[in-house]
Amino acid sequence: MNKTFLLMLLSIPLFSGCSTVTGLKSYTTAYNEPQPATSSRLRVITDQTVRLVPNSQCIDWHLPDSGIVNSRSLAPLNNHKFNDRSLGIPGGSGVQNSAEVYVSPNTPITLVYAGATRKYQCVTGLYFVPEPGADYESRSEPCGIWINKIVKNGTTGAVSREPVTSYTAKACR
Repeated sequence: MNKTFLLMLLSIPLFSGCSTVTGLKSYTTAYNEPQPATSSRLRVITDQTVRLVPNSQCIDWHLPDSGIVNSRSLAPLNNHKFNDRSLGIPGGSGVQNSAEVYVSPNTPITLVYAGATRKYQCVTGLYFVPEPGADYESRSEPCGIWINKIVKNGTTGAVSREPVTSYTAKACR
C-alpha cells in the first residue's frame, strides 16, 4: 500500500474533529441514573436507539449523566447496559425492546431517538418534567417519540396510560 495513501487514511479522524468524538460518546456511554435511586421511573420502548439528557431542555452530549438508555442497533460500540431491564413499572408484561430506568423528578429530561428505515434516517428529541413518584413510558418509531404517564388503579389494578405534555428539544447553543 502506498505510504501517502495510508497516511491520508489514518489522518481522517484528526480532520473530523471533536464532533466525531462527541457523537461516538453519545452511543458508547450509558445514561447515569440519579443516585440514590429516585421514585420516578421511565420505561423506554424502541426498535432503534434512544438516549437521555437529564436536567436539560436541549440536546448536549457534554452534559453530565447523558447517554444511551436503550439500543436495539447491532452496532458493536453501542451501549446495551439497560436493554431489557425491568424495575417493575406497571403495564410492562409482554413488552419487548424496553429498558426501565430511574429519572430525577421535578427537572426536565430530554429523550433523543435515532433510527433509520430503508427510506430515511431520523434523529428527533423532546423533553418533559417527571413528577415525583410517577411512572412513565416512552414509545418511539421512525421520527417520533410519545410519552405517557402510567397510572395503576389502586382498587382494580387496571393500568392506564395518559399522554404527557412534552416539548421539542433542539441542540443546545
